[in-house]
Amino acid sequence: MRTEINNWAPSLVGWYKRVKRDLPWRRSKDAYAIWVSEVMLQQTQVITVIPYYQRFMERFPDVFALAKASEEEVLELWRGLGYYSRARRLWEGARYVVRTTAGRMPEDFTSLLMIPGVGEYTAGAIASIAYEERVPAIDGNVKRVLSRLRRWEEDVEKAKSYRFFQEYLKIILPADCPGDFNQGLMELGATVCTPKNPKCGLCPLQDDCQGYTLGDPMVYPVKKGREKVKEVLRPTLILLHGGQVLLKKRPSRGLLANLWEFPGEELMLDSLADYSWYDLYKTQVIDRTYDELVEELLQVKPNVQGPLVHTFSHRRWHMYWVVINLDTVHDLERVLRESSLDYLGSKDGGRWLEISQLERIALPVAFQKIWSTATGITECVSNSC
Repeated sequence: MRTEINNWAPSLVGWYKRVKRDLPWRRSKDAYAIWVSEVMLQQTQVITVIPYYQRFMERFPDVFALAKASEEEVLELWRGLGYYSRARRLWEGARYVVRTTAGRMPEDFTSLLMIPGVGEYTAGAIASIAYEERVPAIDGNVKRVLSRLRRWEEDVEKAKSYRFFQEYLKIILPADCPGDFNQGLMELGATVCTPKNPKCGLCPLQDDCQGYTLGDPMVYPVKKGREKVKEVLRPTLILLHGGQVLLKKRPSRGLLANLWEFPGEELMLDSLADYSWYDLYKTQVIDRTYDELVEELLQVKPNVQGPLVHTFSHRRWHMYWVVINLDTVHDLERVLRESSLDYLGSKDGGRWLEISQLERIALPVAFQKIWSTATGITECVSNSC
């Protein structure tokens, strides 16, 4: 670490108190409320989080209410916020707190780290804001600000960089207002020291910023060897019958774990030119009741729609889909007399769901995009077109 240390903490804290945004979670020192806000704010913009946070706190005002809820209830309220694993970890953490401490939130950094799903950043934020513990809270905004302030030349995502920032903050952090200091760094990164087009003229730390002195703060933070986003095709089936749509539960691990999806698969192909949509149906739907019906509907060239693009952290889906409306088959009633729609759900985790329920379940954003773009589906079902 470079030896010169300028104590810019008073400038930052003073600036924060003057200009901080009036956000609902900043009106409380309650550790649970701060925890909820920090989880929601991960990889999500403040303006998006505010209404979700308010609804969530109204429904689950304390750790007992959240722990008592079912996973489905929590995911349902989280719908549209994305990154559903955050909601699941928050729910599991609440159950842990109720089970191990009778619902009393841990009151220091080390104890907070014992909660499943709570990492060093979240523990630091809660401990410093709720309990005024002198510990850093290092997120992406903080890394960017410190990289520019200190003209840090190493890859910002490396462990060496994290240790540097941690040790540096332990020197700078004021003992009397660590919560305001940590929130000030986050606020500075979110509103002034932004990834692109930083507003250096408004920065209270301009005189201390070595990146600014160098003439180009945009050089920092340094990021090397970032993993390339994998491009994949995601053919998808939308099966309809009697105002219902077929959904499946995703595996309990991996991308979008335990969430609902329209049946489909990932493909490492350049195009779907010779793709068999009927083969996709046979591999994704175990129940063989509707094979002939689906084959009949797919005999002519399928009406393939798309693409829509949805990007995850290291994967990008190029989504195409085909709508299969079983109500258009003339002998459907005979087939249904010989089988049961419930049979499907018992074999592969599938479920026929009322279309109106799609507004309430935890359907990932990628599939919400497909559903909202496939115009005319609801009208088509209701009119048996």
